[in-house]
Amino acid sequence: MARLRLNKKDFEILFKENYEGLYYHAFSFTNDEDISRDIIADVFEQLWKERETFDISYSIKPFLYQIVKNKCINYLRHQKVKQKYIDFSIKNQLEVEESHTEYERLIQNIIKKIEELPPKTRIVFEKCFLENKKYRETGDELNISINTVKTHIKKALKILREKVDPEAFLLFLISRRII
Repeated sequence: MARLRLNKKDFEILFKENYEGLYYHAFSFTNDEDISRDIIADVFEQLWKERETFDISYSIKPFLYQIVKNKCINYLRHQKVKQKYIDFSIKNQLEVEESHTEYERLIQNIIKKIEELPPKTRIVFEKCFLENKKYRETGDELNISINTVKTHIKKALKILREKVDPEAFLLFLISRRII
């Protein structure tokens, strides 16, 4: 095996003699002028950094073409992975937005059903469940007994259970931090 030892002058000659051919070789893979130039620059940078350690028993030209080919393939694989990640991210974002829209729709439906409760029942329900007041506080504030508060709450829950999906209602209560 011959040890390749490049001085600066030999390296410049090697670069000038091979740059154009290697560029077109890279371009045949990438179809991108800038990426092809970057790949060639990386190959020559690697060659310069490792100029003392290359052991080759064949011409350097095919070796350079193989390195360029490998770097192009790695670049294309990386681009494919990046595109898959972008596609996944977009799909995931759309699903999150769709889920959020569905959640908002459920909440609006529950609020609408609460607003349809009989007036006194709605007021008691809102004070106890939305304002987090105790039955006694609600009763004192509205000048009604605790038993009347309980009756209104039972009535509100019965109506809401009939008109609203139970899981959606539970989600609503959790989102309001009342249970």
